[in-house]
Amino acid sequence: MSSSMNTAPFLYSRLLLLVCAICSSVRLCARDPEFVDVTERSGIEFLHRCGSPEKKRIDEVNGSGVALFDCDQDGDLDVYLVNAGSGQDVRAAAGAVNGLYRNDGGWKFTDITALSQAGDPGWGSGAAVADVDNDGRLDLYVTNRGPNALYRNLGGGRFSRLADSGTEVPAWSTSSSFADFDSDGLVDLYVANYLRLGPEGGGRKECEYKGLSIFCGPGGMEAQADVLLKNMGGGKFRDVSREWGLHEVRPSYGLGTLVVDIGRDGHPDLIVANDTRENFCFLNKAGRSFQEAALFLGLAYNDYGIAQAGMGLASGDVSGRQREAVFMTHFEDDTNTLYLPGKDGLYDEGTFPAGLGSASYPYLGWGTFFFDAEGDGDLDLFVANGHVAPQVDGLRSTVGYRQRNQLFLNGGRGIFKERREALPDEKNSRRSSRGAACGDLDGDGDPDIVVNNIDARPTVLENRSAGRWLEVRLRGRKVNRSGIGARVTVSCGGQRQERYIQSGMSWASQCELSARFGLVPGAPIDEVRVDWPGGAAEIFSGTPRQPVITLVEGEGKRPKKER
Repeated sequence: MSSSMNTAPFLYSRLLLLVCAICSSVRLCARDPEFVDVTERSGIEFLHRCGSPEKKRIDEVNGSGVALFDCDQDGDLDVYLVNAGSGQDVRAAAGAVNGLYRNDGGWKFTDITALSQAGDPGWGSGAAVADVDNDGRLDLYVTNRGPNALYRNLGGGRFSRLADSGTEVPAWSTSSSFADFDSDGLVDLYVANYLRLGPEGGGRKECEYKGLSIFCGPGGMEAQADVLLKNMGGGKFRDVSREWGLHEVRPSYGLGTLVVDIGRDGHPDLIVANDTRENFCFLNKAGRSFQEAALFLGLAYNDYGIAQAGMGLASGDVSGRQREAVFMTHFEDDTNTLYLPGKDGLYDEGTFPAGLGSASYPYLGWGTFFFDAEGDGDLDLFVANGHVAPQVDGLRSTVGYRQRNQLFLNGGRGIFKERREALPDEKNSRRSSRGAACGDLDGDGDPDIVVNNIDARPTVLENRSAGRWLEVRLRGRKVNRSGIGARVTVSCGGQRQERYIQSGMSWASQCELSARFGLVPGAPIDEVRVDWPGGAAEIFSGTPRQPVITLVEGEGKRPKKER
């Protein structure tokens, strides 16, 4: 064999190794994601209803959220879709109940709402999940236009509504989040409330918007205070809002909630997106009380000092610097807002430098989340859009009531670019979307998407990205069973990725309660680190043989040097 024939394969192999090294040391080589609408073949026949088609009252426009969780302990994600109603007071008679759909595999879902007893008779806003009693089964909390409901998971997809649990909250509740705020091993519950409705569903009947006569609100209506509920055990919660310092802020129009460890001290903090008023950020003072610090931290307003119409919330390490950015969705003719953490612990707005300003200006955003869409190792962004007033369809100055949703790919270091072609054909897929959640519905490793659309069927999107994935599930022993509030860091192929386990996010919705990572193909995993709620850390070494692993508190090794 001649030397010239030996040279080509040698050079090719060296070039391949060089490319892999570059991809590994900087970020994974990008692969274009593709999301396909599989709603029709999924068997999910759920139809959302929220008041009259004309939307004459403010309580007819918010819509509802969605939760993805394993309701029957069979290892895959099921889908819970929240409904509102067709009338002012009672919606069950019209068949507008919440829907629970069991995942049977192969993109086939079965309606088990009646069997589950979790349909709920209230005018629904959203849902969050957590194991409130640490029995290994995820329980379900539903926020309503009063009262709310806590459903205990009995196993096998069956639930029992807990009467007199202390979580009823007779208000118009929107979003909610579970976390162990006082480090006692039980998840507590924060509930955002919106406003007090009059006898006819609101205050003033009509207001002018861009020359159109539409519903009024929320300005001039009485805001309702949020509540913080401590888990007392035995299915009982107690209102500690005043005791823990939340009463010091004026009631606002709460729409979005998010739990994130801003101080990275193991004690979960709270961010609340408020509609037309300044946002809240409650810093956890070692599980004893909270201090509102949004203005000091730079999270209360946008860069112009303006209070925006806060709706959806998401957080994530978008730049690979092991600090969580915060993202909020807002009204049309305004931008969504990205808050970036600085070295001093304060936040600066980075919406336009990150490429998220102009693209969001014409749209009205709701549900949102950071996730790795294509498995390249960094966090991308999904935003669900939809207007609140059907009357705007007659205006040239708006994109319409039904709007397209948006996917922004992270090109590295937190610089985003919208990838319109990755989502289904926008002319046929436009809805007025509200809650949105992500999780692996088909067991192939990549995260799929479910969107709850107002007055329409949901949108179920299959992610057909290739790549190597790792899903990390947690099992607490001393901390809460699901590891809510834990931070998971994976080091692989010269890249370090960080994810945070959250309950209740997006807008009134719930993504999967696990950490998902896109990994360098063929590269060994150096370590998986878990910073448990409360501050203790463990290292789990070795490359897992399976794409889904469960890490149990106490089975790892303590790190030699704490961060």
